[in-house]
Amino acid sequence: MKLPILTTTLVAIAGLGLLAGCSAGPTPKAEAATREPADQVHMDLTVTKAFNAAMTKAGLDEGQRNVVKAMAHQQAVAITCAGFAVNKARFEDEMNVIYYDDKGKMLDIDSDALHLREKQVMMGFGMAFGAQLAIAASDEKAFCEHAEVERNARDAKHLILDPPSKG
Repeated sequence: MKLPILTTTLVAIAGLGLLAGCSAGPTPKAEAATREPADQVHMDLTVTKAFNAAMTKAGLDEGQRNVVKAMAHQQAVAITCAGFAVNKARFEDEMNVIYYDDKGKMLDIDSDALHLREKQVMMGFGMAFGAQLAIAASDEKAFCEHAEVERNARDAKHLILDPPSKG
């Protein structure tokens, strides 16, 4: 089941992050150097707690929540780090997980319930995406170095980042 409205909306949200990130400019190196990794961990854990609560309320199981969070992270990587791009078809395929139950069976819900679920997931995606942009802004170099390690782990189950271009 392909649902281009949700995918298009999520890509648009990611694009808005690009525009917002451009206006602020990069974090000065002196400021980034003073931040401890614990700051980024604290930011991620705080947002993850709120994200998990909201997405559980929306009916997403742990696996679905992890997929949405991974998609938001990789969208932030593609916007923040030079040489990264998201494979849009893979993104759409991965995000379709929200339309299935924990047994892999398509949800049997009416259109109003489906629309509510999509809105809730968009909100959760935005929370996770915004958090990842903030984490990236606090130490862009470390964020992008870690993203390179993630991208090179080609066996990662929910990887939607395109391989590095050759040349």
